[in-house]
Amino acid sequence: MAHARISANLPPDIDPTKAPIAFGRRALPKLQEELHSPELLTQQRALMALCDLVHDPENVYQAIEIGFLDNLKTLLLHHDSTVRQKTTEILCVMAMHNVGR
Repeated sequence: MAHARISANLPPDIDPTKAPIAFGRRALPKLQEELHSPELLTQQRALMALCDLVHDPENVYQAIEIGFLDNLKTLLLHHDSTVRQKTTEILCVMAMHNVGR
């Protein structure tokens, strides 16, 4: 008879650096809340997820409407280099869209 084993390791298809995001119109407001978190890992995960979402022009428009640009400007001065790098990448992708210009 087979026995079930539960591993402490994550499955290989799950990326621990990406934040779980909400569906639809609630995704970006949830990520904005996570950017205000005092935990560095939560901020980094939110930035990784946001970087994937801003490739869609509709998400860029919604991010501008919500007020992400002010938050991203303050994150450019963050003490962590990963946060600064992903923030710069997000601003670059947003600037490439017609909506973000």
